[in-house]
Amino acid sequence: MSILSLFRKKPDSITINDEMGTFILQNPLKDKLYDGEIKWLGREVSVSLYRDDGDSPSADIALENLRKIVAESADWDKKLRQCAVEYAAGEDGFVEIWGKTADFPPITTEEFLCRISLGFLYVYPNGEIYFDYDLDEMFADHGLGIYANISGEILSVGLMG
Repeated sequence: MSILSLFRKKPDSITINDEMGTFILQNPLKDKLYDGEIKWLGREVSVSLYRDDGDSPSADIALENLRKIVAESADWDKKLRQCAVEYAAGEDGFVEIWGKTADFPPITTEEFLCRISLGFLYVYPNGEIYFDYDLDEMFADHGLGIYANISGEILSVGLMG
């Protein structure tokens, strides 16, 4: 690191104000994500709007994708929860859970669905969305990541963390 870099002024953050919330790009020279929070079915959810290299048009496209998702949040939630059940439940309809130090008895899919919640999502200008579900420590400290596209197609599902 050169001595001159210590004296350079950090660029001002860039803010997108929208009826859904405020999204901030902290360092426009380095960061690719505008971070903020929205209401998703009555709960606060962290959101990152991804931008491609360059200026904000791609973030504007990601914001438009977010608007579409939020407008259909009930349908998305139903689809994502069904996807989570299909991923986690066995043929018997129960979910085998495990912790850091012990195994626990299986739970019903209904109990599983009551315990999961959307924690954050990434929205990309190319129409892809990453939903991260908090699994209430049912699988140690893992979350459930679901990649989808704006047209509703599920691209992949898996434990993350």
